[in-house]
Amino acid sequence: MSHWSSYDTIAARYDDVWGSRFEAVARLLCERMPLGRGTAHLDVGTGTGIVLRAFASRGSGSSLAGCDRSIGMIRTARARVPEGRFVAADAMTLPFRDASFDAVTASFVLSHLADHETGLQEAHRVLKPGGRFAMTSWSADADKRAEAWRELLAGTVSRDLVRAAVASVAPREAQLESAESVEGALAAAGFAGVEVHAVVLEYTISLDDFLADREISSAGRYARHALGEGGWSRWVARAREVLEARFGSAFECSRGVLIGLGARAASGFRPRRPG
Repeated sequence: MSHWSSYDTIAARYDDVWGSRFEAVARLLCERMPLGRGTAHLDVGTGTGIVLRAFASRGSGSSLAGCDRSIGMIRTARARVPEGRFVAADAMTLPFRDASFDAVTASFVLSHLADHETGLQEAHRVLKPGGRFAMTSWSADADKRAEAWRELLAGTVSRDLVRAAVASVAPREAQLESAESVEGALAAAGFAGVEVHAVVLEYTISLDDFLADREISSAGRYARHALGEGGWSRWVARAREVLEARFGSAFECSRGVLIGLGARAASGFRPRRPG
């Protein structure tokens, strides 16, 4: 059985729960980094291949490759992007030669690395001179429904334990929550022409879909593991009652997204090693 923190445990539900939001962000990446015909494109931390599907839908004729640590995610990506080439790999040790790709993307993945600086340096390494890079990360979550959910959970599962569990899945999230930190990280990794765009993703979500979203989050997966199936079911039923009383059966949500862009210069920059 997979560990609660593994994305293998949610690969089958990932697109149903989160797909529409990640697809919206992938389309923004396409708009900000259009690719020409014949481009060799690598998507790091590809998950179910959402970013590659978005680029493929534009008909650019790019050569598509993706990597992810989760075998379950890779299986789903292969089924949904049959024209792609997928490998199971860690973003901090990419199994590709230097200067292999014209474009590299990394959407909502760098926060999951033990060392996002190394991940960025690896992305820079596998880019051809003049190649382009695009990444996304979440800005700090200030949504009042999400905060209410966290407060309810803290009444049942220790807040400190939940924070530690979330940090074990996304240890670098706090380092990538501002435009300034993203810009600095890209520049330190050697990317030239760095730009960071802050956008707001707005969507309407039903209470049922919100609870499904929270269930497959790292905090939700840990809490379900800690409480067991019976305890989790009882807690969700209680949370549903409280959240519906406060916010109704559907509500408007918004979440800030940071899109970082850069390129590998035509010559000679060596990225700065942290520390």
